[in-house]
Amino acid sequence: MKRTAHFPTIFIFGWSRSRWDQRLLWLIIASLGLHFAGLYIFHVVYPAGTALPPPVAQVSVLNPANPQDRLLLNWVELNDPAMISAPKVTGFQMAKLVPRYQPTFATQAPDIRKNPASRPAEEISSPSLFTPDNLFAKPIRPVTVQPNISFESQFEFGEALKKRRPVAPEKLPASRQVSDPSTFFAGIDAAGEVKYLFLWRSSGNDQLDHLAEETVRRIRFEPATEETWGIISLHWGSESK
Repeated sequence: MKRTAHFPTIFIFGWSRSRWDQRLLWLIIASLGLHFAGLYIFHVVYPAGTALPPPVAQVSVLNPANPQDRLLLNWVELNDPAMISAPKVTGFQMAKLVPRYQPTFATQAPDIRKNPASRPAEEISSPSLFTPDNLFAKPIRPVTVQPNISFESQFEFGEALKKRRPVAPEKLPASRQVSDPSTFFAGIDAAGEVKYLFLWRSSGNDQLDHLAEETVRRIRFEPATEETWGIISLHWGSESK
């Protein structure tokens, strides 16, 4: 047999086993030491504070039957707690501490704008025949005419006063504008005169109510054996313009 030649093997990477490196071991030991030191400092030396829940809202009621609560109630009746507990602040001190309000624009004066220079008069051109005013008729707004309607004032009496046949003055006052009636609760004596008069429902105008009161007092009723109470309303008429 012929002897084959032995050639050396060439590798790209070095696959030979290297010697044990102790630096990794020391790095692990140092990391564990730092972790234990941090746990000791933040959990043993400076423990974390426990968070307390907020207090529950409660309402305390003083019982007068309780001797201790009764003493406190008696003290409150004799003394004003607000005068003792609340700080006393005078208006003079507040004026010194709190500055007066002054708007930012108080010191600024507005400028007066001048009118722009008048432009030269343009040449007057001949008006066009096809303007909107010539093509379309202008709408004429209708003129509202208020009718001159007038009606007289009149009295309205309750059932109890109608039996005594009231006699109203010949000329009754009127109002310049439409107003609600003035209603009174009247008491008529036995002789037939208005003795008591109370405004029951106003017309909305004090002057008209006062004028109606004077007119109602001039009404005369038939005599009777006793006083009579009832409603008198003056329906306001319009004055002729």
